[in-house]
Amino acid sequence: MKRIFSSPYRFLIAAAVLAAILCLLPARVDAPGQEEPVRTAQQEETMSPGLPAGADLSERTDLDSYLHRTLYYAPCSHSVQRREQMPTALAGLTRQAFESEVGTVIPGATVTSFSAREVDIAVKMEIPCPLHWVLKSGEDGMLAILQNTSGEALEVVRSTDVPLSRVAEAEQATLTEGRIFDNVQALEGYLESLSS
Repeated sequence: MKRIFSSPYRFLIAAAVLAAILCLLPARVDAPGQEEPVRTAQQEETMSPGLPAGADLSERTDLDSYLHRTLYYAPCSHSVQRREQMPTALAGLTRQAFESEVGTVIPGATVTSFSAREVDIAVKMEIPCPLHWVLKSGEDGMLAILQNTSGEALEVVRSTDVPLSRVAEAEQATLTEGRIFDNVQALEGYLESLSS
């Protein structure tokens, strides 16, 4: 039996630890002790060009508002939340305009809550979260290990020397789409069973 900490496995262990750390980071980060700045009517008018003084600005996102994004990972049913500065293309929009534009800036996004200071959106992802590993057949017919390292896309983190043809025929269709593993030990155990 191969040692888990031998050089080919160190990378997988390091990547698993990194993925776990990324998922544990806080979703919302507000600086303690910072208060919302009070704006004068002149500042409000400057922030929303084209609107008359005294217009109801609560229906529009502020130019310095925040976007709270919840990513729902359908294959594993986990979710991750992110708070970020509002993209320039979505700042200063009414809810109706925001809902029609958000899909072009963030594909698949739906608005769940709207205010001038912060907009909450939900995005359904068809990939597992960063805590999982995916074994999938590559274009060269060899199995590759993928992981969601950015939170938004699967990337190949390691290639293997195991061809798809070595897998039982009933399992080949699953590996063509990608088989999800909850931890690196289960993945390595599966790969070892294919090597023997």
